[in-house]
Amino acid sequence: MRRGLLALLAVLALTPLAAACNDKKDSGAGDVALTDRWLRANEDPSADITIFEAKLPANLVELLNPGSSADAKDQLQFPVHPNGKLIGSYVIRRPEVGNLVGLVYDVAEPTGDVTKKVQEQLDARPWQVVGAQADASGTLLRFQTTTGGELRGQALVNQRPGTSTYTLVVERDGKQTTLTVARSSAIPEIAASLADDLTVKRVDAGPAKTAGLKEGDKIVKVGATAVTDRKSLAAAQRALSAEKPASTSITYLLLVTPPVEEDQRTFSEPATLALPEKFPLKAFFDGMVVIDYQWVQEPGNSGFKATAITKDGSTSTAGKLKEALQKGGWQVVQDVPQGGATQMQFQHSDGRAGVAQIGPFEGDSAYSQVAFTVQSGQGGGR
Repeated sequence: MRRGLLALLAVLALTPLAAACNDKKDSGAGDVALTDRWLRANEDPSADITIFEAKLPANLVELLNPGSSADAKDQLQFPVHPNGKLIGSYVIRRPEVGNLVGLVYDVAEPTGDVTKKVQEQLDARPWQVVGAQADASGTLLRFQTTTGGELRGQALVNQRPGTSTYTLVVERDGKQTTLTVARSSAIPEIAASLADDLTVKRVDAGPAKTAGLKEGDKIVKVGATAVTDRKSLAAAQRALSAEKPASTSITYLLLVTPPVEEDQRTFSEPATLALPEKFPLKAFFDGMVVIDYQWVQEPGNSGFKATAITKDGSTSTAGKLKEALQKGGWQVVQDVPQGGATQMQFQHSDGRAGVAQIGPFEGDSAYSQVAFTVQSGQGGGR
């Protein structure tokens, strides 16, 4: 199971890296280990991951110019914000798929200005912006080289809190008490249940509770802004995002997919995955190599999917499936040849229905592949 160029998971994966590099007093091997786990969460075991704290990959130019000699002229360079402070970077090397390079910068400027500059840089030769989307969380720019080429990427620009804390003033026992609350978002939320007059009815786990907020406190000021009701509280929280110093985060993700000669590609049979006991027609997969599966069971709905490979031919595999279906009380409702493959549809009297695609495996012509799906709208047919 390999993933394509996807931004959000990888961006979230850099959060602990950024935190570790921003606060050198608390950074350490544990922060890098956490980032490593996040990055590996959706990668193949064969992916090689290297993390760089407050540094660029030493071979970044080589990564951006695969196949180019070190002394070649006009090597591709990547434009980063001129006022950016490098927080960290990483490289994920994926056999046969390409390299994913992540670069994280902070810029002490308003988010709107930073977004405009980043777009200008990425829309100038030899780069071009090919798409964008934006919402309250930030702006995502999609870019590639002007030649189309084998390098494309995404840049996420979003606001960071300009300070590490903010103040919360409460009335307690007839006196005003100032709490210093840790801040991890541009618009901090207070984890508490509040009455209309902002009296605290319940305090949940979070920075405000850690700072000393208690039941019975009445919130009267957030930062420098006085508050009296929910509306003014929300306005005061939003006002914190406009306080100086401004801070913006930029995460660049670049996917480099160097061309690979067809005859250089080799397939190594992986270890099979063990299907859960509840998987439909589980015995059919005996002797096959299951390379991925997923299942979900919820009230009124269930679904099972699996992909497997076998050295048996497509015809033999299709015959084995028919035998398994018959033994399990299933009925084949359609069996349609499609080129060198077969699509088989089947159903069960309990309401479940399924489909199987059986054909050549693209990774190695010595194998056949089975893509198997069963679903139900009746709670799995129970």
